[in-house]
Amino acid sequence: MSEAIGLAAPVRYATFTRRFRALVIDNLVLSGTGVALFFLGDAVSDLPGATRLVLLLIVALILLYEPVLVSRRGATIGHAVARLRVVDVRTGTWPSFGRAFVRFLIKGILGLPSFITMALDRRHQAVHDLLTHTAVQVLETEELVEFHVERIEEPDVVLPSRGRRLVVIVLYLVVVFFASNIAIALVAGPGCLSDQACSGGTLLVIQLIGVAWLALSAATIIAGWKGLLFGARRSRRVESDVALA
Repeated sequence: MSEAIGLAAPVRYATFTRRFRALVIDNLVLSGTGVALFFLGDAVSDLPGATRLVLLLIVALILLYEPVLVSRRGATIGHAVARLRVVDVRTGTWPSFGRAFVRFLIKGILGLPSFITMALDRRHQAVHDLLTHTAVQVLETEELVEFHVERIEEPDVVLPSRGRRLVVIVLYLVVVFFASNIAIALVAGPGCLSDQACSGGTLLVIQLIGVAWLALSAATIIAGWKGLLFGARRSRRVESDVALA
């Protein structure tokens, strides 16, 4: 008599396309609500303090929309439509409001470059996920959807800690940022940007420098996370056999 042994289903992590879809939906929701509040403020502008109240509501909407929904439901409207959920990787439950708020701020500051580490991390986490110990997963109820499973790391490769790699990446990004700005200042010259008197050729070179800055920033993040930057280099575990005399 044989007994069937059930294997636990692997955790399904969201792809970038599904996360980007959720991000677009959330931006549409925020934009639509913000426009509605703007027209409401215009309609009640004659009332004392109404304009200030509406402005406070718009700011509160921008700052609290994602943190409140993620900490209360594990998902924004965009996440829910894309059938995703945000979880604390250490507990498997929704992140706290404070953690969700910090996650939102980091994502807002870094923008799309924050998602580059998804291509490298074993749990497909973006930078704002890594820094707040969160991950975005696909709901188990969804069957026919694209998803990622956890990557298996090379057993003989030793990487520096995540914190050290992130610090080194940030330092390199700062250097790349200032180097790009210095290059733009040298190309533009005095009065070009401030007086908007740049020639067409100069503007083209400035745009190319901007593209190069984005490309170098992306390459820095990828190389840093793989442990290829000086200051946080990867190494290989060496197994030595001790000969017995």
